Amino acid sequence: MNKNKKILITGGSGFVGTNLIETLNNAKKYEIKIFSRKNIPDGKFIIGDLKYFDSINSALKKEDIIIHLANSKNYPENVEIMKNLVKAAKEKRIKKIIFISSMSAKRKYPDDYGKSKIRSERILRESGINYTILRPSIIYGKGSTGFNFLIERTKKIPFFTPIIGNGKYRIAPVYIGDVIESIEDTIENEKTNGKEYDIVGGEDIFFVDLINVLKKETGDKKINIHIPLWICNMIAICLPKVISKNNIRNLTEDSYADIKDAKKDFDYNPIKFEDGIKNGIL
Repeated sequence: MNKNKKILITGGSGFVGTNLIETLNNAKKYEIKIFSRKNIPDGKFIIGDLKYFDSINSALKKEDIIIHLANSKNYPENVEIMKNLVKAAKEKRIKKIIFISSMSAKRKYPDDYGKSKIRSERILRESGINYTILRPSIIYGKGSTGFNFLIERTKKIPFFTPIIGNGKYRIAPVYIGDVIESIEDTIENEKTNGKEYDIVGGEDIFFVDLINVLKKETGDKKINIHIPLWICNMIAICLPKVISKNNIRNLTEDSYADIKDAKKDFDYNPIKFEDGIKNGIL
């Protein structure tokens, strides 16, 4: 009988992490250890900080796999964190790292967050350690940090909801259940070793339609005001702390996702947004 895989999860206290831990615990075929700056009630946990090599190195014992979810809001730290993780994984002979990156790494004009993911992916790719990289788009579901951020941003502006340009730029939000299933499907699937996958929703929707769904769910009755791109760019020049040209380019850039490899290697079949929101987004 095969022994249970031993897995260390970083970033277990976040939106994806808490959902993943619940799913893996319910599967009852993994030994889960959680590395976090916070106390996590569901399973064995170690308090530590990925910014310090000794912290993660001492946490690793005889794990088979690391699932790396942790993300710093100080974006350059994400690169240092990956360096520490790779160095420790090599010393402890970890068999595989599953890195949850972001579709921001595939943008034509990546922002600082996207650049940190690009560099982190490169470090892992060149490490010599077996890996799988998953790049989810904006993730929705109850407790979603990404959607909560959008909701808070729209609430802060009184009287109307600003929409950059015509709002007809396509995004593919992905349901949390599909993200968790994708992670689970890569743990013991050798087809995913050394590969990278876009993890997005089952349909593209216009950004303005997404905003309208969020407003309906929160009871926000403010009207949408479409602001021409040239005005947005002028605001970016005069008030770069409010919005930058990079923000504008990112917001108006269509998705570059391609899920055919995920479909082929682990039968990825994401649900459509209209079906996913029936499960709740708040």
